[in-house]
Amino acid sequence: LDRSQTRRVLGRVLRMAYPFRHTAYVALGCVVVTTAATLAAPILVRHGIDAGIRAGNIFELNLSVGLYLAITALAYGFGRLQYVFLNRTGEAFLRELRLKVFAAMQRQSMAFYDRNKAGVLVARMTADIETMGELIQWGLLQFLASGFLVVLAFVVLFSLSWQLTLVVLIVFPVIVIASVKFQRDSNIAYLSVRERVGQNLGTLQEGIAAVRVIQAYAQEDHQIKRFERSNRSLFDSHVRSIRISTWYFGLVEFSGVVAASLVVGIGGWLVHRDTVSLGTVVAFILLLSSLFDPVQQLSQLYNGVQSAAAALHKLYGILDHKPEIDEAPDAVNLPTRGVLTVSDVTFTYQAGTQPALQSAELVVADGERIALVGPTGAGKSTLAKLMARLYDPSQGSVSYGGVDLRRATLASLRQRIVVVPQEGFLFNGTIRDNVRLARVTASDAEVEAALSRLGILDHFERLPEGLDTEVRERGSRLSAGERQLVALGRAALVDPAVLVLDEATSNLDPGTEAEVEAALERLMQGRTTIVVAHRLTTV
Repeated sequence: LDRSQTRRVLGRVLRMAYPFRHTAYVALGCVVVTTAATLAAPILVRHGIDAGIRAGNIFELNLSVGLYLAITALAYGFGRLQYVFLNRTGEAFLRELRLKVFAAMQRQSMAFYDRNKAGVLVARMTADIETMGELIQWGLLQFLASGFLVVLAFVVLFSLSWQLTLVVLIVFPVIVIASVKFQRDSNIAYLSVRERVGQNLGTLQEGIAAVRVIQAYAQEDHQIKRFERSNRSLFDSHVRSIRISTWYFGLVEFSGVVAASLVVGIGGWLVHRDTVSLGTVVAFILLLSSLFDPVQQLSQLYNGVQSAAAALHKLYGILDHKPEIDEAPDAVNLPTRGVLTVSDVTFTYQAGTQPALQSAELVVADGERIALVGPTGAGKSTLAKLMARLYDPSQGSVSYGGVDLRRATLASLRQRIVVVPQEGFLFNGTIRDNVRLARVTASDAEVEAALSRLGILDHFERLPEGLDTEVRERGSRLSAGERQLVALGRAALVDPAVLVLDEATSNLDPGTEAEVEAALERLMQGRTTIVVAHRLTTV
């Protein structure tokens, strides 16, 4: 990201963080107190040496020691408070950001998920948001504290000795030149790291999700090598960013050592000439850490800002992405019953590729049952998805009851037209919860009534825990047929006018095949039904 992009991204962060400004103000107040106390401590050391030790005044020495301890305790106490308040602000901000990004993902169309790997999206929600957390909870505090400390340290140094301050400034041109180069190189390096993190998580997610297929074809070694390539690429990106950081921070530390050496040498000469006091030279050396440490921390912060800006750029790519399937401002409810019409529909999944459908025409009367049969790639499932408006046609229209689906409210569309896929996804939870997913406000009685209408309630109630059986991740405790029965139960709970069965009976186990087919027959009664299949024998 260039500087203007970084500024725009960080400006949006500040606007999003505005509701949490009150705790941030308290943290800022703590920063001011901590910084003032940090700078006051060397001044007290100076007083203790000059007015106490060298003057032989025990009272002044004890006073300096007591005040030094009090100031140090004050700095420590307010330092802890600033972390507490800023971390609270950061966690509140991250909570809202996670919610906004997840909500944006949930509203995206199928085309969005065709273009983005699941693992990359998981990286946006985990690694990228964690990077943001580091910036908000640590980086922002460091920026405020370090910037304030550098400015005030220069003021105090100049007030102590303008001659020694000029000595310190000798090394600063080197730091400025190195900082400019560091900012440019680290920007490129950290953007590369963020991209590699997403790719690595994508490969990891695929390896876990497809582990059954991988093991079935004995491809474990191939997948390990594939992940190793991705992992190696991430490693190389991290090494490049570490190499850039190492030389820069080493140079800053060495510059601090050079400055301290010059102060000791020239300061000793000035003490010998009675131009400055010994206490001033000691205070000066102590204050140098208050100058060079924050400079180094500000550069580290730039690292964090670049990493966070790159992460935010990707997160805002999700937040700002307008779903292809959206509700029109003048949307109307679909009629309860009607004719489903496909008019001159052409559809392409990606621009520049061959159309999956070309000038398709179809009319399905109310209550009619039809089958779309053909080989893989013939466009059957694509047409089914267009009928349910999971995608919009590239050309032509799909209408129900005379209303173009693009002008229908999404709520009425999902109520009227339901797709039962080849394998319904089951969430970690109970059978009852998974059926209720179709209508979360449904009561237990309504869930049971829907299953009863399909004649499958008894099947689930025979299980040891009945409808409260935990299905675990992806329904691993149920057979393929039982998972499909749950999917049919969802459709029955919605009670749609149009039912689209996309290979709904092609992946069944013998033990439940007859039961699924009987439930399907009951579900199709009185509804417009489109059956998608490879062969007529499965219709």
